[in-house]
Amino acid sequence: MRKFSLIFLMLLSGAIFAQSIPYNVNKKKFPLGDEFRKILPLKVGSWNRYAFHDFIPGEDGNVYYENGKKEIYMLFGKGVTSADMNIIWTKLYDSVTEDKISDIKKKSPQNGSIKYLEMQGKKSYLFAWSRNLYYFCISTKDKADADDFMKSFPW
Repeated sequence: MRKFSLIFLMLLSGAIFAQSIPYNVNKKKFPLGDEFRKILPLKVGSWNRYAFHDFIPGEDGNVYYENGKKEIYMLFGKGVTSADMNIIWTKLYDSVTEDKISDIKKKSPQNGSIKYLEMQGKKSYLFAWSRNLYYFCISTKDKADADDFMKSFPW
């Protein structure tokens, strides 16, 4: 009986730590290349890209997507090395969580291979994630808009 209890507790703790990553971004393909105009599609489902400002090292790129009156704002970029990516992620994390720790819904473990952060505030929703050396961060007024956008976003 004791062995059964121990095995059950180990399986339960494994299930708790194996929480699902929002939007299954860990199962999506990796972007390739440095041409973000090609990496970020002109259309994502029913969302259209506009107001594109390209990424340059040391400065985030940003783009807006719209669907009628709904908008998604996205920051994006790429690190040079994994150490560089860790620095970029820390800066991004610190800038979006400053004075908003209570808004955090989910975040990746410190030692995880994919980094993500999901925040829900009173007036906005934010989801940031990394894929290899690439990083993306979307924000919108309504989580339902992010849900719709992320169904078709390739990365």
